[in-house]
Amino acid sequence: MRMLLILLLAGALGVGGFLTKPDEAAHKRNVDAKLMELNGGDPIGAVLDAVGKLAGTQTSSFEDLVVATKYTVRSGDSVVIECLGLYGQFLCSQPGAK
Repeated sequence: MRMLLILLLAGALGVGGFLTKPDEAAHKRNVDAKLMELNGGDPIGAVLDAVGKLAGTQTSSFEDLVVATKYTVRSGDSVVIECLGLYGQFLCSQPGAK
């Protein structure tokens, strides 16, 4: 009986994660806001970010991980920011920042 309850709970959590995972557009909006926040709300940082995208030095990738999603922005070979989305929430990190 206890095992059945645990399996039902795990299934409900998995289905909830699948139905509420953010899409690519939501990740883009979140990353843009996060980068603006990290630049101190400086619009010059956003302009430099846009120039980097136009020059082709900055790329982004979106991965669907069944119950979560992952969005990564790279500049050259280094990761600028990486975000995981689950249950409509975002967890972002900057691997290069210390």
